[in-house]
Amino acid sequence: MSTEQVIKQRVYEAIDGLPSESFEELIHFLDFLKFKYQVQQPRKVVALGGLWKDLDFDVTDAEVRALRQRATAQLLQRV
Repeated sequence: MSTEQVIKQRVYEAIDGLPSESFEELIHFLDFLKFKYQVQQPRKVVALGGLWKDLDFDVTDAEVRALRQRATAQLLQRV
């Protein structure tokens, strides 16, 4: 008997020893394990550099900084 078969047999025996009330919890745990070990698909990286290069506007760092400060101040007033 292979190691994998021995482990599966131990799992079956452990399940047989559980009360039926615990089966729902066992299913949740097994779902968690399946999620934990599923193969992750590589994410597609989207290049954002130069995204606005064709738009005709000029925003300075100072303007961006001022806008962020105003937005932060407005958010803090709500809290």
